[in-house]
Amino acid sequence: MLSSSSLSIINHRWFFFVITFFAIYLAISYIITSFTQIDNEITDKKKTYVSYIDETSTTSNSHSCFGTESNEERYMTYLPHSGFHNQRNMLENAVFLSWVLNRTLIMPPVIFTKKSIIPHRPYNILYKMITGNMTNNVITCKRKGVEDNRCMFTQLDWEELMDFKFIKKNIRYIHRGDQNFNVNELYSFLNITNPENQVFTLAEETRYDFQFYDDENITKVSDDQFDHLIHLCSLQRRKEKLIHFGSIYHLNRFNLRFKKNIEFLKSVRENMIINHPVLLDIGDKISEQLGGLGSFIGVHLRLGDMGFDKKFGQKAEENVDSITKSLLNEIGDIPSSYNKLEEIEVSDSNYLIPTNTMIESEKCLRSISPEQRNFPIIYLASDKPRNDHRLKKFLREFPCVFMLFSNFEKYLEPLKKVKNPRDGALLYRYFVPFVDGIVAARGNKFIGTPESTFSDYVLRLHEHWVGPQ
Repeated sequence: MLSSSSLSIINHRWFFFVITFFAIYLAISYIITSFTQIDNEITDKKKTYVSYIDETSTTSNSHSCFGTESNEERYMTYLPHSGFHNQRNMLENAVFLSWVLNRTLIMPPVIFTKKSIIPHRPYNILYKMITGNMTNNVITCKRKGVEDNRCMFTQLDWEELMDFKFIKKNIRYIHRGDQNFNVNELYSFLNITNPENQVFTLAEETRYDFQFYDDENITKVSDDQFDHLIHLCSLQRRKEKLIHFGSIYHLNRFNLRFKKNIEFLKSVRENMIINHPVLLDIGDKISEQLGGLGSFIGVHLRLGDMGFDKKFGQKAEENVDSITKSLLNEIGDIPSSYNKLEEIEVSDSNYLIPTNTMIESEKCLRSISPEQRNFPIIYLASDKPRNDHRLKKFLREFPCVFMLFSNFEKYLEPLKKVKNPRDGALLYRYFVPFVDGIVAARGNKFIGTPESTFSDYVLRLHEHWVGPQ
């Protein structure tokens, strides 16, 4: 048996050991915490989203997060900018995000502008620009009327213009109704009383800040224009009531490997087809004057200028030359369906005289020399008129080239009566380019301008209505 003095020594040593161990533990913890804080501070200064992206490191199967359900309805939205086709691309990307995140999409309207364009800017600047422009515009339009020149914008619900069958089948959506894009009105509509805890804002700091990806094995962006990667699973796990994106524009905004995701995004884009009855009716009637669906060649030449549209202005003549040469090289392979007069006896001159009952393409074919009748009927869509000097070479090479305002302006009359259900603004000036694209898309072949989003979309329409080239 140990004496009382021995027990005292043991207890003293045990107490000293515990105190020493605790002190060492606290010291190590302090050092680790300090270094972690320093590391986080440095990291946060370098990349805003690093801690957010790092959430994905614990996900063993990134696809497993999709389909996670919540009892509370959750939402997402984004900020539109730039021209129509950039806005359309953003909507397509938003539909995909809404589907993959299982969130109701608060869908901004199409913003049509008369003169100015809301440019692509970082989130905070873009919101201020949109809200400021829209607030001033709404006030002006109410005072002066929607057709006054000082009323610079109109906003149209996408569902008025596009076929929404696919969208309705796959996602939930609500059209955003606050005309001036007031974020407080949006919060009020969604009953968001504590934005700090109920809203997650994914704000770009640069033009193309982040690219979304679905496979944790992806370690770098697929397009060098992007700075960061954000895993879709980390977005899907967000518990906030609203995820508010800034711009989500870009054809390569997603870096996808899962087949299900790739196929859905492809389907979204393939189904984003113009479906306005007046536009389609006008397009059909003009196409009939060219011989009907698949009886001509559609061409889009974006000529631009040396101002705002400098990128296309600098390459205008190069693009005209390239498309001209491409068509000339194909003339030997032109299908006989392009030329309705191939069996007409040339000696019967009276039969070759155009009449008022003939369609426009036949009138042209009858008016040209026999050796020219192997040339195709061409419908040319362009941002410039027929008398633009850069089109001279193209028009000189091909005898039967038709353009909207040169040949078919009378068919646009019904368009002058189409109004925006939102504010009553006439949509004629905004809808005319769609007619150009619809007609060009209905040819047997379509040739577009490189890097043009308009050409890209017309090709999509062509593949939808006519088939792959």
